[in-house]
Amino acid sequence: MRRFLLVVLMAALLPMAMNAAVIWSGEQVIDWNNGKFLQLEAAKFENMKAGDQLVVKFQFTGGTQWPQVSLAKGDWSGNLKGIANTAIAEGMTEVSYIMLTPALTELKAAGLIVAGIGFTLTAIETIEGDGGDYSHAVWVGATTIGNWSGYQQLPATAFADATEGQLMRIKFKNLGAGAYLALRNPVDGWPTLSDSEDTYIAGKYQQYTITAAMLAELQANGMVVSGVNFTVTSVELWNADEIKTLALSVPVTDNWVFTDGAPSFTIHAENPYAEAVTANAFIEVFTDKQEPVCTVGKSVSVPANGSQDIVLTLEDTPQAGIYHATATVNDDLARGFYFAVNPTQIVSATDKQNDFDSYWAAAKQQLAAVPVEATMTEIPARSGSKRKVYLVEMQSIADGLSGDPVIIRGYYAEPTDGQKHPVLIHYQGYDSEYRPGGDSATPWCFDTRWDSDEQAQYAEFVLSNRGQSVNNRPASGRDDGIDRDFTNIYGDWFAYQFGNKDAYYYRGAYMDCLRAIDFLASRPTSDMQNLFAEGQSQGGAFTVAAAALSNYKFKAIAPAITFMGDFPDYFQIASWPASVAFNCQKEIVAAGGTMSDADLYAFLSYYDTKNLATSITCPYITSVGLQDNVCPPHTNLAPYNNVQTAEADKQVVFNAELQHSTNGQWNTTFMDFFKKYITDTTGISEISNQKSGMNNGETYNLAGQRVSDTQLPRGLFIRNGKKFIVK
Repeated sequence: MRRFLLVVLMAALLPMAMNAAVIWSGEQVIDWNNGKFLQLEAAKFENMKAGDQLVVKFQFTGGTQWPQVSLAKGDWSGNLKGIANTAIAEGMTEVSYIMLTPALTELKAAGLIVAGIGFTLTAIETIEGDGGDYSHAVWVGATTIGNWSGYQQLPATAFADATEGQLMRIKFKNLGAGAYLALRNPVDGWPTLSDSEDTYIAGKYQQYTITAAMLAELQANGMVVSGVNFTVTSVELWNADEIKTLALSVPVTDNWVFTDGAPSFTIHAENPYAEAVTANAFIEVFTDKQEPVCTVGKSVSVPANGSQDIVLTLEDTPQAGIYHATATVNDDLARGFYFAVNPTQIVSATDKQNDFDSYWAAAKQQLAAVPVEATMTEIPARSGSKRKVYLVEMQSIADGLSGDPVIIRGYYAEPTDGQKHPVLIHYQGYDSEYRPGGDSATPWCFDTRWDSDEQAQYAEFVLSNRGQSVNNRPASGRDDGIDRDFTNIYGDWFAYQFGNKDAYYYRGAYMDCLRAIDFLASRPTSDMQNLFAEGQSQGGAFTVAAAALSNYKFKAIAPAITFMGDFPDYFQIASWPASVAFNCQKEIVAAGGTMSDADLYAFLSYYDTKNLATSITCPYITSVGLQDNVCPPHTNLAPYNNVQTAEADKQVVFNAELQHSTNGQWNTTFMDFFKKYITDTTGISEISNQKSGMNNGETYNLAGQRVSDTQLPRGLFIRNGKKFIVK
């Protein structure tokens, strides 16, 4: 059985009392099984105001399974509105209730009965409130809602006076990473309250219009406030005509990326009323980990039927970082948004383990021992005269140190002219849009029938890493026309073999990225001196991993909205995949293993793009959505800020208002970036090693540096005025 404490806080947690008065004292055994209670007449409460506290003091006696305090109306017609029975326990000496208008009205009309069981009543006191406006509240408190842990239940009596069309405001504070509000109907299974939606929250409150269906559920069952990472402070009911709401907006200034001087923001307020309205405007600034930074504000008068721009400038420039701003006017949310201060100076310190390099060297050695054994099946319906399209299937490393190779797949567009062409690899995002028997997302496949001359200049490959995309679809879920079904055997990829370095999903998936390069290097039309890669989200992480680990040097890469970056910070900013990781941690411990938080982050450090990026020197362009709550900008920038690329060869595109997406010009942007680095390899001959095809003379690299003939690595060189490649 559950007992919920509603409109109740321990006195020690409440504001300091302004005035206290004892309205009854003595000793009264309370035992509703034996008809023992205390009744107080209505006159005792005539001076109380909404927001005042009613304190019930007692000596705990126990002797029953469910000791509790019950406050009923003086006419025995039920509990006071909005107040449920309060469970008590040994050591408790009092409970305190903030009296709200519905319950206070009943007190003043009928008086109070203190009932319950398991205690001896010693005093009833009233304490003057803090002067706040409690006239609309049906519940007040401070209940912490964790990551789907903790909740606040309100009884049906709290909504006895509610009406259809009223506005219900859920007020909150202490918003944490991924703060998310969910209203539930407290019946079996706790379904979503009718006509409400689970939602990310910002500002001071979230507002709902009470529909007929919602009202029926509220008055029958009450409501549960649940969700992720916030403290719920009150639930209020307002009539729409009581609220004079200004129309508010916050336009983007300086792309919300500030590199010179203190950030400044403008709140635009429009007043639709026939009289002036005072606007109390505030900007509250927090780090992206929701640590408070500062608050600036001012009050202005917005003229009748007019508008006003309210400019608020931070007093100081915060240190390099990503920040969350909440702009409010009269407690109404104008906008919640993230902005950046000197973002390319954010430090994401590496946390490589001592065996980081040897770990990946061993994985690559395992991959080298697995033959590619690629098979190519042409897709005629997608092939054109300039390029043919194939489904490629090939072998990659096993899911562990031994076992059968894993078959991975991808779509390949190969030029038909027999010449060498620049190579472009597309790595793909987390395959979360597809669920067998549910949501569907068809893997993208080339269609080269209408290739432009520019498109035809590339040998392109779009890789499906193990268990994802093409490897996660029946024939009916693909557009390649190949009548075979492929199945994901991994479940949730991020969770697969979590904690096991030798078999973790991303060990194999990163090797898949290299295997795609091996395949392309085997094709006669691939100019591996012009190797490029791009990808978004998980595909961005794969792009970083490929550039960091490949034996082939990339000319340029374009990871965007990049996943898998700076896990220690990531998990303080966003709720996913932190929730997956911590659930895996709990499962490991429950099974008798050990995994501290330090162990968890040490494990993830092998796959962290901020650590892999330190091996990258090629040109690098990236795209960041400043409002991204999936792969937050802080983590997007971790690999970008850690690469060893020359600053002249780095570029970041900030999209002020985008979440987990890139802008419509991103493809053109990164392709134009790539074109700057394409090398003309016309007329270049190839030799398989440095001993064959060599004549007398001196050998130089493309930087004009003399190179020893006996120590030539793979790459492009010049000898006797001719270019050649060592493969």
